[in-house]
Amino acid sequence: MTLINFLILYFNILSFEGITSDINEWVLKKNENNIKVYLRKNAKNTSEYLAETVVSSDIDSILKFILDFDNSYKWMYRLEDSKILEKSNDTLFYVYFKMEMGWPLKKRDLVSDVKILSEDNRVTVNLTSTPGYIPLDKNLIRILDSKSTWILSKIDSNKTKVTLQSYAEIDKIPSFVVDMFILDGPLHSMKNLRKNF
Repeated sequence: MTLINFLILYFNILSFEGITSDINEWVLKKNENNIKVYLRKNAKNTSEYLAETVVSSDIDSILKFILDFDNSYKWMYRLEDSKILEKSNDTLFYVYFKMEMGWPLKKRDLVSDVKILSEDNRVTVNLTSTPGYIPLDKNLIRILDSKSTWILSKIDSNKTKVTLQSYAEIDKIPSFVVDMFILDGPLHSMKNLRKNF
């Protein structure tokens, strides 16, 4: 390998590393009422958000509220319907969400498995899309790729840090609508979560 070829390869690697760094870097986009919302591009080049706040309650109470998926539509952004499809055990079950996108866009639905991991002073709730778990509804567009993670971290006996990280591949949606969802959605949901405690 000549010196010139080596230098070209070296600078190409540096450029690629710079792009990778930009993709993975969280950028603070909103900071309202002690709720912070960050955005980044993930490895799939999909917009992903991370929202965090502090809730004046203990982990167990907040966890019980979040896991009540039959009532998620009452406080989560743009949900028209939500329900638990099956509870395999205390740490694994399947849930369904229907989303109102606003005219003229077609409504979406999402099926996810829910896995719960409890550690000392911390609980993680992972929701991963399982689009084939129930038949498609011809009146809706199913979201095929989505992942959300709730992390509840104990601060003290009556304070918990709540973090929600999420992305979804939503096809045939204008970028301004996607931007609205990934900025307004977590802010709305976190505000409503805190109102319940």
